[in-house]
Amino acid sequence: LVTNSNDMNTIVIALRKMVSFADADTQWHLVMVTAMLAIVPPILVVVLMQRWFVRGLVESEK
Repeated sequence: LVTNSNDMNTIVIALRKMVSFADADTQWHLVMVTAMLAIVPPILVVVLMQRWFVRGLVESEK
């Protein structure tokens, strides 16, 4: 996906834009909270789908 719209940025790009350059004041607490929120959906998918993932691995070996 290629876009020039700021409304369509991914969370990784938003994180990069939140980190200031050089001597600018970076609000690290907001960066860390955003990073934690970015990690939650993949973790939930793994935890909730783990049973089916393992079942698929076991059944594919038969």
